[in-house]
Amino acid sequence: MTHSDPLLVVDTTPYTRDDIDRAVEVLCRHPAIVAPQGRRLAVCLKDSFQWLALCLHLKAQGGSVLPIHPSTPLDAARELALETGCHHLLHGDGSHLEALNPLPEQQAAEPAPGGELIQLSSGTTGRPKTIVRPWTAIDRELESYLAALPEAEGLTPIIACPVTHSYGLICGVLAGLCRSQGRGVVPRVVTNLNPRYILGTLRDHPRHLLYAAPTLVSLLVRLLPQEQGFHTVMLSGATLPAPLLETLGARAQRVCQQYGCSEAGCIAIAARADSPGLMGRPLPHLRVSAGHSAEAPEEIRVTVVEEGGRIVATRDLGYLDESGQLHFLARLDDTINVAGINVYPGGVEDVFLRHPRIEEAVAFKRPDPYAGERVCLQFVAREPLDCEALRRWCRERLAPHQVPMVLEQVEHIDKLPNGKVSRQRLARAYSDAGAESVQAEEVAP
Repeated sequence: MTHSDPLLVVDTTPYTRDDIDRAVEVLCRHPAIVAPQGRRLAVCLKDSFQWLALCLHLKAQGGSVLPIHPSTPLDAARELALETGCHHLLHGDGSHLEALNPLPEQQAAEPAPGGELIQLSSGTTGRPKTIVRPWTAIDRELESYLAALPEAEGLTPIIACPVTHSYGLICGVLAGLCRSQGRGVVPRVVTNLNPRYILGTLRDHPRHLLYAAPTLVSLLVRLLPQEQGFHTVMLSGATLPAPLLETLGARAQRVCQQYGCSEAGCIAIAARADSPGLMGRPLPHLRVSAGHSAEAPEEIRVTVVEEGGRIVATRDLGYLDESGQLHFLARLDDTINVAGINVYPGGVEDVFLRHPRIEEAVAFKRPDPYAGERVCLQFVAREPLDCEALRRWCRERLAPHQVPMVLEQVEHIDKLPNGKVSRQRLARAYSDAGAESVQAEEVAP
């Protein structure tokens, strides 16, 4: 590959190594970018290519960086930068580098030699926390990730998710660049998230590997023309409901699923996902422990062998089957304990999503004086549904302890900015509102 060959494409614009060098040269008017070692730089750039060019530069130069989503307002970006102990903030078009003075309690330890990638957890179970990983750990993850998914060789990565997040940045862009060296396959970053545009991009690159959030994949499946199909789709971040995964599987040559967390990166990959909870084999640089069966699950714990045996407690419930594949059941905090019996929200939601008129469903828990906790469910339907008739319908398909105590039809289900549902936030909202003000039909335990 020469400097004039495209290295990556953002929407319809190809960029070469020379383009990257020129973009970095413009930003190098800031001394902190020329010599980034020993400093933490928060970056919130509107232009995705400009961010990726800078990221590759900082990684190569041993800089430490906190990527911030480009839609973040200046004041909010500054607050994130200060909270994570960053020394500078590059915002907007990159013309101004703001020096920051974090308070003593915000000061972090010295950056690791060789620099770090700083990330924020998704915050679905509380306030986002700061995760710091050395670039050496990212490189080890990439090496393991590439070896674990040989099926991706020769496919064009279509990255239709934020490249400021580890999923899009590490698994999409950086892994795609590693695979493309000398092979003529160029990663394509999609910032135009109009579903029709994305479907057109996939059609123009029939041998594709699509990286996208489950919510976007769900929409794309529904809009996919009959004459068009997917080649390979990678799911991450949340499991697709079983009915939707079945539909996707019928329209794609391959559906993959990966599982990970901010503290350890990608943990496991299923090269062919035929059930929502199947996450595949753990990556070879990690040791993973969990339960031994669906009937006896335990918290998924990860040991990063090459980092002194660092242990990551994921707060996820799962098990390893006889073949060594990892299965995810639910977040520990989302699991509903009804009179000593675990109820997993996804299993309840899958049943309701098979109802012909229900389009979305989310199950969450509520304290109960008799059973300890009970199941509640919000759903979106194409027309008003009779909750008592719906309850009779679900009783034929669910065990008694799985049947929702509360059924509430809503116009839309509240989601976080990243498209994920926070079941804990729904539970708190219901509790704060009080049963009297919630327009739901409730059944006695």
